[in-house]
Amino acid sequence: MTLPAPLIVDSLSRRSRSPSIRPDRHSGPFANAHGFTIDGSQFIDVGDNNEVKINVLNTIKSRQAVFELLEPYTCLDATKDSSARHPPPRCHPNTRLKIRERLMRWLVEEYDEWKMLWVRGSAGTGKSAVAQSFADSCEEEDILGASYFFSRAAGRDKLQNVVPTLVSQLAREVPEYHSLIEHRLAKDHILLRNSPPVQFRKLIIEPFATLQRKRRRKPIVIILDGLDECKGANAQVEILEMITNAIRTNPDLPLRWLIFSRPEAHLKNVLSRTSECGREELIIDTECRENVERYVKDRLIEIKDRYDDMIPADWPPENKLRELLDAVSGLFIFASTCLNYINDPEEADPISQLDSLLLFLRRSQGVVSRNPLATLDLLYSRILQGIPSDVFETTRKLLAYMCHQNTLDAQHTLDSAQALCNFLRLDQRTFYKAVRGLYSAMSVPEPGDAAVSQLQFYHASFQDFLLDPRRSGGFVVSEYKAQVIFLRSYIYWRGVDSTLFHTCDGWNSDKQHGHDSFPGLTWTSEDNGWRFTQSIMELLRNSLSYEMLDMQWDGVDDGLLSQLSNVDFRYWPPYYPFFIATLCRLDPSTSIVRTEPSSPTDYQLLEYFNLVVGNGVAKRARFPLRGYLPQDTWNREYIFIGHGLKTVISWRTASPHGQWLHSLRSDQEPTEAQIFKYFIDLYNLKWNEEEAALALG
Repeated sequence: MTLPAPLIVDSLSRRSRSPSIRPDRHSGPFANAHGFTIDGSQFIDVGDNNEVKINVLNTIKSRQAVFELLEPYTCLDATKDSSARHPPPRCHPNTRLKIRERLMRWLVEEYDEWKMLWVRGSAGTGKSAVAQSFADSCEEEDILGASYFFSRAAGRDKLQNVVPTLVSQLAREVPEYHSLIEHRLAKDHILLRNSPPVQFRKLIIEPFATLQRKRRRKPIVIILDGLDECKGANAQVEILEMITNAIRTNPDLPLRWLIFSRPEAHLKNVLSRTSECGREELIIDTECRENVERYVKDRLIEIKDRYDDMIPADWPPENKLRELLDAVSGLFIFASTCLNYINDPEEADPISQLDSLLLFLRRSQGVVSRNPLATLDLLYSRILQGIPSDVFETTRKLLAYMCHQNTLDAQHTLDSAQALCNFLRLDQRTFYKAVRGLYSAMSVPEPGDAAVSQLQFYHASFQDFLLDPRRSGGFVVSEYKAQVIFLRSYIYWRGVDSTLFHTCDGWNSDKQHGHDSFPGLTWTSEDNGWRFTQSIMELLRNSLSYEMLDMQWDGVDDGLLSQLSNVDFRYWPPYYPFFIATLCRLDPSTSIVRTEPSSPTDYQLLEYFNLVVGNGVAKRARFPLRGYLPQDTWNREYIFIGHGLKTVISWRTASPHGQWLHSLRSDQEPTEAQIFKYFIDLYNLKWNEEEAALALG
């Protein structure tokens, strides 16, 4: 509820002018009030002796304000019950009981020497399922503080989101902590822009140390699952160092840290030197094999019940069941993938699917005995081989985006399967045909949910397989291939947006988009075409980043070259032509870019360029174009890009203080506004013509 400021001030002012009225300290318009916000107001406090004290407050914050302040910095998709993780992996009933009991004893019996516990296990041993099930149990016992489930494939892998996400959850669970955080963020509003170690100390460690000094509290647990999927080994180590330093300097904190990860060497190195950290290992032992056997049998019963009209009561025969159990070797992810294969809804024939699977496993029996994960790779290969070759190129487009989403679409703008399909220009029929064979390895939304739900890998091992050419062979999804697929769709939609709606923007390319839905969307309903248009426009604004320049590039794709040859660069935002030339590693051999004028259009552009730069020093760009220049560089280099009247001259101006990209079109003389804008850009770069002349020779 928001109260109008003028009414409050008028009311209080009238009271202050009347000597017969003395407001009681516990009365007034705000007595016993809570849960409201007053913005931009001036408050007059009438005290004893009719002394008027004026306090200017910007905001009286409601309890919810803390969460609103934190939200832009959080990744709530990484929390235990987020919709993005639904349904999360959980332990099958009556499995993993021993490890879950040991974890609960560690937490509730307060082993003082272990404030942190590391649960390690190789890929596919069920770490995330144990983490989720244990988090559920802790929530029931009111001892769960917070959780963060990392996922490289889903983009839940950024270090800068971890602390704010934990703080948001802790503030909901511990009211006294919420009050301290509210005060601290109000006092230091830029704290959320500080480094993770500073945030960790000021927003988690110091507040809980304060609370513990006031009253001893029972421990609560913070669960970090999949730490090895946090982006970058250095970031993973930094998280561990933040925790271990906090434990050593504040041993009485009521916080316990439970870490799940693969046994990566750099994590072993850090934790082997941490005496405050206990260790548990998920191994394939007798208990694990029994758990997997129970899981397989229960899933087969569910499948049989679903197809009771076509499956006999004694299915599967004991010999086939034993053959399947021996093959999965106690590995949960292998068992899960096999059962998904058997239960493929598109095939709807579990008997044939089981027979087909067992035949495949017999043929790869030598690999099974050596390494169950290697057999999982073979199973992934078999799944992909089942997709017709004329369909697989479409399948590869979807897999490429999913595997490299964090670089191509770092903001995860394409937030649903249907949004992705519209960007890639796939209609509903083409999409479902392309994913028809992937139900064993991926969660595919139904048509009614495709506008709000994403494609998801069931397990990180499938993405690992697709990214490693030694494992996936011809099915590998390389950075280069992913980038080409992405750029071809990007260039198409950039052309639609620019040539249909922004032909007169000039350098005002950031102006508000006020047009209708894009023509050519491939999969929409009456009420969501504009939403998908907005998603694509947001992607056009934010997706091309310097991180993409670091992706592997194996040569210029002929289809991409053909597409670039027809681009009308006149209507592109002024900073994109030079960047796209750099990103695509274009050079004069492609005929799309050049540094020597070769037509009247080029000479006209060079004249316009000299007009804007005031005939200042400049040079032809050198190839290959560089995305990064040394910080102490003075440079102004230009290229021509495009054909005929669609050509622009594009240039980069760089100083030790930064760099800017600009472009001009031949059919429009530079305006005074453009010339002035470039002058302002030079001012911001602290441009020095003499220094530049010396540098450019």
